[in-house]
Amino acid sequence: MNQTIIDLLPKLLRQLSNGQPIHIPTISKQYAIPEKTIQDNIKKYLVPIEIAEIRFDKSIQKWIAKRGFLDETLSSEDELITMRVLEHHANSYGKQFLLSTQRLFNRFKRRASLTIYKKTKIEKIEKDDEGKLAIVKTAISQNKVLTCRYKDKDRTVYPLKIVLLEGFWYLFLWDTDNKEVRTYHLKSLEVLSLQDETFTIPENRVIGHLDNAINAYFKDAELIPVKLLVHKQVSKYFKRQPLSASQHITKHDETYDQLDIWITDEMEIIPTIQQYLPYIKVISPLFIHEKIFENIANYTKSDI
Repeated sequence: MNQTIIDLLPKLLRQLSNGQPIHIPTISKQYAIPEKTIQDNIKKYLVPIEIAEIRFDKSIQKWIAKRGFLDETLSSEDELITMRVLEHHANSYGKQFLLSTQRLFNRFKRRASLTIYKKTKIEKIEKDDEGKLAIVKTAISQNKVLTCRYKDKDRTVYPLKIVLLEGFWYLFLWDTDNKEVRTYHLKSLEVLSLQDETFTIPENRVIGHLDNAINAYFKDAELIPVKLLVHKQVSKYFKRQPLSASQHITKHDETYDQLDIWITDEMEIIPTIQQYLPYIKVISPLFIHEKIFENIANYTKSDI
């Protein structure tokens, strides 16, 4: 088996899912693989993948597929190719082994189907990001000082925690210039360099509350207690998926629950409140109640 072509197949699958046709002569020159080898492997391993609907378009002399088919499964392109290769070669071990293999993979495919599961939209860590992610992880685990470039400025930081907030990856860190905890978008970090110098986590009012962050608006500021009246139609979602570790829900009456939570910035909670209006009402603090009314008023005045 040609290892080069097997390694190439997941890339071709991703290319097709992205809506980019495959022109075999071009691929052949790019990877120095015979055209016939590419053609045979596409027919053998890619075409049988049903969700892809891969076919050869004679009008453009290229292989095409249903755009976005990889978004319809929880399986990655590498997993799909691995299953196809193993299924194809299982036949050489006898009919019974082939049937067992097919049953196993069919079960996996059904479990990975988005007709059963809904894939959460999460910012993807690409291969180009894996290097910087490894550096950040090392810095956190070893308390190493990190230098980087962020928003066109060179910075020296103490990495504290990698977090996923509303589908995007962020790095909580101690900003040495401003002497405070800040939130950097992880994929936007550039020119990362791990220093030999180690750091001691500074005493700070919010470092112990990083797990309470609701979104990227988390600030190095005094904690603000917020009390909300939440209709039971909505509070059930917050019970299943808490906004943060600081959340506490108690029964208010037969229609409403009370949700208590701590924030560091009004924008940690205002987008959520506005998303569920009129099923959420602010008990306190007053300034958040007033800010939401202001936002509503500004919206109604908008002439867009």
